[in-house]
Amino acid sequence: MRPTLDSLLSQSYPTDAAVLGRTLDAARQELARNRTVRRWRSQAFWVFTSTVAMVALLASVLLVTKQVAFSALLRRAPLFGLLWVTGAVCAWGALSPRGKWLRLGGIGLAVVSAVALVLSRGEPLTQPSLPEWVCTLSHLSVALGPLIVSLLALRSAAFRPVRAMVAGLSVGTTGALVGELACAQGWLHVAGYHLTAWAVVAIVEVVVSRSLKSRSFAP
Repeated sequence: MRPTLDSLLSQSYPTDAAVLGRTLDAARQELARNRTVRRWRSQAFWVFTSTVAMVALLASVLLVTKQVAFSALLRRAPLFGLLWVTGAVCAWGALSPRGKWLRLGGIGLAVVSAVALVLSRGEPLTQPSLPEWVCTLSHLSVALGPLIVSLLALRSAAFRPVRAMVAGLSVGTTGALVGELACAQGWLHVAGYHLTAWAVVAIVEVVVSRSLKSRSFAP
């Protein structure tokens, strides 16, 4: 009968087998840690929820301070819905162990959302009172919290560039949604400054995620 793993780990090892000894010690220490296993579905939920919470908070502030009208939010509801669906699919695909097709679908939805954001805008009705790069900076700022949440979630699996990029696309919807709430500039501004912020968030997600040590090498 073949010995079990438990019996192998419980056996004493020869004093001259230094490598085997260190291996057994490391295995015993790892097993003794008894780490809490976080379900990938819960982590995907929190990545998406962090985006929703940030946008809801900013929308509430803008409504209370009367910087945006509720009727204006209703007019842009289809775009909000598209962006939230994109964020949800990307978050789910990024954390799913077998989310290859979801990740591809998330990338496709992100492209569709980006095109829709540009095509939904006409020429600006008023001249901006602030430099255009302020939009890019504000989008990056509001995405910071969800970005941290997603980076922590990605540590529960082996690093994959596409996985990290799709997680970044989910997080990037935060800024895109805020742009629909607070910016009334034209399509050229959206293409040059809003979408740039979205792309930067995705790139940062890949770069930082690559440098972090994974807690697990699960697929």
